[in-house]
Amino acid sequence: MARPTAKAAKTEMLTIRLDPKTRFLLDYVARLNGQTITTVVERAIMAAASNNPIPGEDTYEPDTTWQDIWHVSEGVRKLRVARIPELYPTYEEERQLAFAKEHWPFFFEDAQGVSIISAYVDVLWPRIDEFVQMHEEGRSKDYFAAGAAMQKALGEAKLKVPEWPVKAKSDPKREPGNFSRDLDDDIPF
Repeated sequence: MARPTAKAAKTEMLTIRLDPKTRFLLDYVARLNGQTITTVVERAIMAAASNNPIPGEDTYEPDTTWQDIWHVSEGVRKLRVARIPELYPTYEEERQLAFAKEHWPFFFEDAQGVSIISAYVDVLWPRIDEFVQMHEEGRSKDYFAAGAAMQKALGEAKLKVPEWPVKAKSDPKREPGNFSRDLDDDIPF
């Protein structure tokens, strides 16, 4: 019985211009370490990235590195990158993040957008531009249409569909005869 062949990992092609000296140095390091040129470049990039943390801010952990942002899901990576101004998110990334925050039940555990729901993102992200466009073009007629389309996509993937639109939580009603008050009720301003 034949075994199924494993799928090759996705790779990207990078073309760079090097002067003859730099090209020689790259070949020298590869030969010296018994590595391919690709391995030398990959490890150099990894070392450079590991040695360049993002200075801590209030919006994320101190000394965030690429390991804190990396995720196998492209959508999760994009959402994480878009939240960090020091990584210079593009207009498109900021637009996608704004959409995700507005439609937070489809992307995040809560409205603060701290914890990403990767299963939802894996299903929705390949169509994110379609959903964003649907929302931007149709919100004057049906503000919740993009959310309904995302609910359908998640349902087709057999995932639990989040409630949409999100119902506003009502304040707990006070029972008659219960005279307890909030401390804020006594503040005159």
